[in-house]
Amino acid sequence: MTDDPRPGFEEREAQHRGWLSPGDVAFGVGIGLVLAVVLVALMPGTRVHLLGGTDQTETTVVAVREGPRPGEDDRTLTSYELRWSEGDDVRTATFRRSGPAKREVGDTWTMWVSPDGSSMETSSPLATWLWLGIGLPAFVLLIGAIVRWRGRVMARSAVREADRIEAARRRRAARR
Repeated sequence: MTDDPRPGFEEREAQHRGWLSPGDVAFGVGIGLVLAVVLVALMPGTRVHLLGGTDQTETTVVAVREGPRPGEDDRTLTSYELRWSEGDDVRTATFRRSGPAKREVGDTWTMWVSPDGSSMETSSPLATWLWLGIGLPAFVLLIGAIVRWRGRVMARSAVREADRIEAARRRRAARR
């Protein structure tokens, strides 16, 4: 039988790894961007908004209705009827948002509205692009860092438990 010239696992010094490797960061950013694309694909109003199909418009709240979210009686859905003018035309649309009402009848609300009123957003296209392109990947990286940290904590706890058991065995053996 020949001896393996490489050092055993006990003889090697543990490698210290950073929080996230460059590969982890690239993977996290990629996943975040894929999630952003999926969100845009599933929400046609957001797609219109991101591609410049909305204009900043001053709207007026003409009605507010609160009710339970369909299928979720414990959550509130608020519907706002909004009115605005485009030249001689007066347009109206309904904007829905989760949670209790934060606007009252008569309030003005700056919205990003498509010409036909089918797409309404509260933030600018630039803010939405930044959230999807930077915020979502950063969120995925944060989750990855938390998962990596939790894995390290769990690995260290297993090693510490093994060390405690081994120390107890040595103490028992020394007493005999």
